[in-house]
Amino acid sequence: MGTNEYRLGNGGFAAQLGCKQSNYGNGLLYNLPPEAGDGWIVDIQPASGLFVTTARFTLLQPITRVYDIAPMGMWLCLLEYGEITIIEKGKKARRLQKGIHLLTHRGQPVKISFNTAEPIHYTSVLVFDDFVTTYVKDRPFEQPFTLKDTLTWRSPQYNTPELVMVLQQIKYAVWDAVVPRVYYEGKVIEILILILRNVQQEGYWRKLEGGGVRLSYENKIDVLLVKDELDRNLLNPPTIKQLTGIAKMGTTKLRQCFKLCYGVSISDYVQQEKMKQAMRLLPHDDMSICSIARAMGYKSASKFAAAFKKVHNITPRDFRKSFMG
Repeated sequence: MGTNEYRLGNGGFAAQLGCKQSNYGNGLLYNLPPEAGDGWIVDIQPASGLFVTTARFTLLQPITRVYDIAPMGMWLCLLEYGEITIIEKGKKARRLQKGIHLLTHRGQPVKISFNTAEPIHYTSVLVFDDFVTTYVKDRPFEQPFTLKDTLTWRSPQYNTPELVMVLQQIKYAVWDAVVPRVYYEGKVIEILILILRNVQQEGYWRKLEGGGVRLSYENKIDVLLVKDELDRNLLNPPTIKQLTGIAKMGTTKLRQCFKLCYGVSISDYVQQEKMKQAMRLLPHDDMSICSIARAMGYKSASKFAAAFKKVHNITPRDFRKSFMG
């Protein structure tokens, strides 16, 4: 027997945790019982086939939820803290890192494990095919779009600073609890449009590849190792010489291969990832902007502000104000 996320959202998961349900603005609040841990999940259903969720909880024991959803659906999740692992049949288990992750439900059971290593904080949208179909039906898209297209999306197309910002806005709207439901519909459509734009830009990068550098499978694996090393050491990134040693290729080829894989230079990638981290810190007023600048490796708040505006097209102060009111 399948699970019914289409109708219940996180209601089934909350029941598995033994949560107490109550109304919360225009959504539902699920509080964890003491025997399961501490924290909460908030679900809002803005329209048929659409749920937005923000969650903060700590578990006493690991828990695995088996999702067996009949309708096709897309789960897009911004993970800020915590250890979550996705297990799909025939695929290697995927432990999620901080950032945005995509899972498309195709009628096959999927396991998601939530661990106890640290508190779990995430914001997500669950979009079913009928919501997308209803939206695109009377609108002229340059290319037809259905949720099946999400199966071809790659991380650089949706794990971007712009989408982090939109999901953060959704999170704070859920916390506010009184934002009209149509707001969430607009934000989810914004997410889809931004990703579709990024996908369409792939043609540009393919032209670059056709004009010079060819990426073999081995090249892509080596560049992924470089990216992983950068992700582990964003505040003190390896030198280009160290990175060429990891990739086993020359400086020029590494720079070209990295840009073909991720659409940005190595230095711009490091700066963008730093600014993603800064974006997650700014909504919390327990850290000053100067402190965040130092945490990101900037000696002055002005240089940090210039870098942040270059990436996000907004100053850190104005970004903070947009959440604090």
